[in-house]
Amino acid sequence: MKKALAIFLTVLMTVAMFAGCNPVESATTEKTQASEQATTEAASPTESTVEPVTIQFWNSAEGAMATSLEYLVNEFNTTVGAEKGITVESVYQGGDVVEKLKTLAQAGDYENFPNVGQIYAAGLSALFHMGEDVLLDMDDVYASGQYDISVEKADILDIFIRSYTYEDKWIGMPLNASTLLMYYNKDAAVAAGLDVENPPTTIAELAEWTDALTVRAADGSIERYGMNIQIDRYELVNFLIGISDGNCNYIGDNEGGRAGMMTKLTIGEDGSLEKFLTEWEKVIATGGYKPVNDDERGEFANGLSAINFQSCAQLSTMIKNTDGKFELGVAPIPHCTAEDKVGASVGGGSICMFDVGTDAEKQASFAFVQFMVSPESQLYLFQNNGYLPVNRNSYELDAYKAYIAEEPRAQVAVDQLMASDPDMQEPFDLIMSELNGLVKANMIDFANGVITKEECKNNIVDGFNAKLADYIRANG
Repeated sequence: MKKALAIFLTVLMTVAMFAGCNPVESATTEKTQASEQATTEAASPTESTVEPVTIQFWNSAEGAMATSLEYLVNEFNTTVGAEKGITVESVYQGGDVVEKLKTLAQAGDYENFPNVGQIYAAGLSALFHMGEDVLLDMDDVYASGQYDISVEKADILDIFIRSYTYEDKWIGMPLNASTLLMYYNKDAAVAAGLDVENPPTTIAELAEWTDALTVRAADGSIERYGMNIQIDRYELVNFLIGISDGNCNYIGDNEGGRAGMMTKLTIGEDGSLEKFLTEWEKVIATGGYKPVNDDERGEFANGLSAINFQSCAQLSTMIKNTDGKFELGVAPIPHCTAEDKVGASVGGGSICMFDVGTDAEKQASFAFVQFMVSPESQLYLFQNNGYLPVNRNSYELDAYKAYIAEEPRAQVAVDQLMASDPDMQEPFDLIMSELNGLVKANMIDFANGVITKEECKNNIVDGFNAKLADYIRANG
């Protein structure tokens, strides 16, 4: 890109000279420009000597994120990639790249791993235990001296580096980071006599709002639910994360699976799950809470519920869906009780480099990674999706400040992030889908009165611990 720019400027200035400049001055200027161009090329050997290389980027992006990802890949290919002779092939691999990689690893087929991949946090520990050092340690990459660095480690916020650190190894560059937010219908809240500028900060207050926002027909049937949220693994982790005597609730042993392989859930023995379920009973008791996800976002946008919880990555979608229907309110997630810590579990995905291919492919992969976490690329994901910029320099861009001035609701997730302890992270729970299924089924049964609070707690904890033990026995 620098070389192309230098050539463009040379041509432009030469045209100006022929348009009436002094011939002596023109010759001197041309000589100086030629010297500067040679100096630029000598200072950037990779731009002129690197052989063309193609790398594969496996991802699981869908919807708006898929559109944004393809835009950024194309931007890389037409700018930095064109300059350095790098082409990135973006390959969609379904909902979970890790499952594809597991299949290859089980067959010992590491040669067919991609050069880079979009990996969600919970899947990283599973990759780490595949039997081969397939993930490149980002600290080793930075320390090697073999790569051109445009984004320093210090540019990445610590809380996001923590998200992809396992056994003190930084094994994934954060890419698309998110936290859970509360979305609410401000018009409905005003009509219900609620203080819309002071939304609920605890589950007990959330229950009060749910009751006040519920609309019933004359026959007692519900015309509008006060709140619709299906409690799956992601939601449960966020509500539990601040219930702790320490900095955060790790959910499972070995710091939630970050200090070593997680072998059990600890939320049954430390009292945090029971405390949450006790508070959640207040929500259930309102009768205005819908515990299943038929179409949470759509029903909320169409006024069939007044409170919904979604990732900050859904902010642009939520704004678009509710535009012209009602004023959308955005708030941090309530903590369990007033004594519990404020904060949210960091979620989202990383972009990992795999130890495959030639040195040239690895250098090309790192160039792509650096582009994806540049201040501008991260701001693009923030503006177009709601993902939190992982690069601290994004927050200093004039474009960021202008966007926040135009859309202050986007700042809510940023403020919530900055208030969260760096240890407030999703667990590395190895078998995420199993925990998700157990939480979902039992929280619905609990809400519908099919099982008791104690049964709900035991079914989640004992059920998951048994499945996790089976997984560890089978996979080591």
